[in-house]
Amino acid sequence: MKKKGYLKITFVVGLVLACLTFSIANLHSAPITIRTVSAWSRAAQFETQQFLTFIEMIQKEANQKYPGQLVIDYKGAGEVIPPLQQVEALRSGMVDMILTAASYYTSIMPEMDVMSLTQLKPWEERSAGVNDYLEKLHNTKANAHYLARLGTGDLFHIFLSKPIQKIDDFKGLKIRVSPTHIPFLKALGAEPVVTPPAEIYTAMERAVVVGYVQPLASIRTMGLLPVTKYLLRPGFYQPIVLVLVNLDFWKKMPDNLKNLLTENMKKAEYMAMENIDKKIKVELEEFKKAGVNIIQLPPSDAQKFSKMADDALMDVVLKKSPEEGKKLKELITKK
Repeated sequence: MKKKGYLKITFVVGLVLACLTFSIANLHSAPITIRTVSAWSRAAQFETQQFLTFIEMIQKEANQKYPGQLVIDYKGAGEVIPPLQQVEALRSGMVDMILTAASYYTSIMPEMDVMSLTQLKPWEERSAGVNDYLEKLHNTKANAHYLARLGTGDLFHIFLSKPIQKIDDFKGLKIRVSPTHIPFLKALGAEPVVTPPAEIYTAMERAVVVGYVQPLASIRTMGLLPVTKYLLRPGFYQPIVLVLVNLDFWKKMPDNLKNLLTENMKKAEYMAMENIDKKIKVELEEFKKAGVNIIQLPPSDAQKFSKMADDALMDVVLKKSPEEGKKLKELITKK
């Protein structure tokens, strides 16, 4: 009787262990899937092209080192979730990772506009404590992990259909802008006009505006060269392109995959800056071939222009987010 009882217990224990082993094996065999979207499509934005290249790079390494553990599922861009709603989608867990612009979620984090004034490279920001501070802010305000800044190294510029020679010439000019640029253009005396990027060509063609503000590297991709006659220098404000991960999702990821993403994104930051430098050189050559003339403001006006840009942005940020804005400005300024 005792022997039968012993055999029965042994059988039950063995069955339980077998089930546990099967469950653990299944747990490890199920990959972690990162649902990913970008603010811009591959065709429309150089940064998206780079981001997707980096995703492929990470996926390849994951397949080699940790087969079956990671899948990065790129869903698409604005056709999936509108760009200005993507951070909210990330915060709620609708998606797990996004490529976005800092200016796209200033409604919940006004201080992010300050990043446009950074004097540091992405890897310098890591060393200076910028990323640690942004991690804290994103954790609290956006339920997000701040993974990386992928460039850009580019600057916004004013492109025109008619020439100007000095700051005073801006008075009364209608210039297409994004919301972030409105205070600065008003300070210049211009009349800022907000339209979607897709409507810039038509607005220029029909003379609704005589100029527009865009990053230098995006002009040819957007097909704007035919309506562009002049490029004004200096540029101002960096377009800040970021990779964010849902914080709850990040906390659940195993350390090996966290390290994989983090280390690859560190490499990607260097590559992105190198690529944009090359891209800008190519674009400037293409501008010349297309007959776009470069206007360089006189030194005194150029200095005034840059200061006006910085002051206009900081005035807005400090009214909305004084403590965070001031702290971030200190961190991104070269010592």
